[in-house]
Amino acid sequence: MQAQTDEGAGSACPPGRGGMGRFIVPSLFLLSLVCYANTLTHGFVYDDKLQVLNNPYVKSWRYLPQIFGTTVWSFVGAAGDTNYYRPLMTFTYLVLWKMFGDLPFGYHLLNILLNALVVALVYYSGAHLFRQSGIATVAAALFAVHPVHAETVNWIAAVPDLEATLLVLTAFFLYIRRPVMSLGNRVVVAVCYAAAMMAKEPALMLAPLLVFYEHFVREGHEDRPFAQKIRQYIPVCLVGFSYLVLRSFLLGNLAPVLQHPQITWPQAIYSSFSLLTEYARLLVWPLRMSAFHVFHESTRPSEPSVLVGAALVLAGLLFLAYFHKTQPELAYSVLWVGVTLAPVLNARWMASNVLTERYLYLPSVGFCWIVGWLAKAAWDSATRATAAKSTLRFALCLVGVVVFALAVTKTLTRNRVWSDDLTLYTATLVTDPDSYVMHLNLGSTYLERGDQKLAEAELNRALALRPHSVNVLNALGCLYLDQGLLDQADRLFMEALALKPQWTDPHLNHGRVLEKRGKNQEALAEFRKAVETGPVSPYARLYLAQALVSQGDDNAGEPEFRKSLELGPTLVGQHGLASLLVRQGRLQEAETLLRQITAEYPFDSVSHLQLGKLLEQANKYQEALKEYQAVLQNDPRNIEAVGALQRISAP
Repeated sequence: MQAQTDEGAGSACPPGRGGMGRFIVPSLFLLSLVCYANTLTHGFVYDDKLQVLNNPYVKSWRYLPQIFGTTVWSFVGAAGDTNYYRPLMTFTYLVLWKMFGDLPFGYHLLNILLNALVVALVYYSGAHLFRQSGIATVAAALFAVHPVHAETVNWIAAVPDLEATLLVLTAFFLYIRRPVMSLGNRVVVAVCYAAAMMAKEPALMLAPLLVFYEHFVREGHEDRPFAQKIRQYIPVCLVGFSYLVLRSFLLGNLAPVLQHPQITWPQAIYSSFSLLTEYARLLVWPLRMSAFHVFHESTRPSEPSVLVGAALVLAGLLFLAYFHKTQPELAYSVLWVGVTLAPVLNARWMASNVLTERYLYLPSVGFCWIVGWLAKAAWDSATRATAAKSTLRFALCLVGVVVFALAVTKTLTRNRVWSDDLTLYTATLVTDPDSYVMHLNLGSTYLERGDQKLAEAELNRALALRPHSVNVLNALGCLYLDQGLLDQADRLFMEALALKPQWTDPHLNHGRVLEKRGKNQEALAEFRKAVETGPVSPYARLYLAQALVSQGDDNAGEPEFRKSLELGPTLVGQHGLASLLVRQGRLQEAETLLRQITAEYPFDSVSHLQLGKLLEQANKYQEALKEYQAVLQNDPRNIEAVGALQRISAP
């Protein structure tokens, strides 16, 4: 029998087919693109620079074993212990690096496209779940414009949330679209599920969601044999179990790092309710948005936020108990929010930014379905009203238009906050002035820009807020080192090493202080420790190479220079290797390298001058003349280049 398509009857409705329906998904896709088009000109911000620009794993295919066999922060060395195993994220960066290099446009474009695909899947999944295209349309439109998603789409480092949600929804859609899945569908669902967990850990929760769907939501579930239900989801459960085993094997435990050991278990439980309250507020009323919500653990069960969170949990459970038979799809949407949000409510496991807007990206799918159902119910109620039907419909439309316009405006405005580091950190400190991380990042940004006064002020604020932060101690030490205050700098580096002896940067910077004091052997030892703790740090290799060469050990210095350039090419490293080759009389190799440098850095006078000398020595006067002229174009008062031109031009 042909399925009815009367939405009022609640029967099956093929999404996006026939009439105006064919334009729904393209319109939603376009809407999501328009909402985030102004992010394409943004740069790398926040963790993007460390995870992409300074991550050797994303520069070469040779690091595939490390990408899939270690944690997401393993590239920083021994100090990179974390609970995060997300190989799909790093692999994505590797592919993007091969395509776009250090051009941020491509990375932002991917985020925008992934988000648009997620919006389409929110619609498709919702249409099949509720068998109502109207509910799905409202839900997907809300998802497309909801301001709480701005962080996820704007921030390149949030690509795991986009990938995990896309893969989870793909698996869910394939799972629910047919009463009984074929073998091929089961394989695809299992593969999507595995890939989603490789993107981000909360994707693991898809398995219990599918189990609940099979037993309590799928149409006709009461009449299906228990064994048939199990056969539907057993492959997914096996994949989930295998992921847990793999994770335990690679990391040594499911969650080996306790991020906030100072939080007791009772405080963690109270805090989970407080976090739930704040996440609910962000979903319903996203006004006070921030890139770093400062977290304060809850210490008493009587705190208002704890009580509200407990009330939300109780209300959710009662809602499930009451509606799981009469409105199973609506109950399932509530369950979706709770189950996918649960993994990020344990403050003991989370990073310093415990409360984070991107954590709502996957849970908000269920929230948007709920809003879509409520909107459809309100519209149906207005339609059934015998009096003032037109007025009620007009009022509902007006409310929808106002909410939609406010959401779009808020999203577009929020996008601009993520345009660059200075804008992001400054705006975040307006809402969260006690965020030591934002003061640290803002201070580091000022330091990069050469404004040492503002940098010192921000770094000292960060230190006052978090006296034992190794990142703050190291950054402030670097500032003092640049100012020539060696004693103050070294005191901070030593404090950082006492707190985290396996961290590469303090070893590196302590070595720099020793080198400035003329303690070359001790400096060399520190540089070796830096390489030992951070073997893929290009800067550790570079400083070790320079130290070895300065002490006359060219044979040991050359491989370190080459390893440094392999991990992360720098102009300083290339200059150092070129000088070493010249000193060793390997002039042809030096000339080849210098030609590469001048092609890559056409305004680098040092390389042009060095290449000019080699060419002149080889009697290649015309080529040497061009190099000296290139020097003078960039540095008109360069005495060596002027003298060389006079010498070559003399009859």
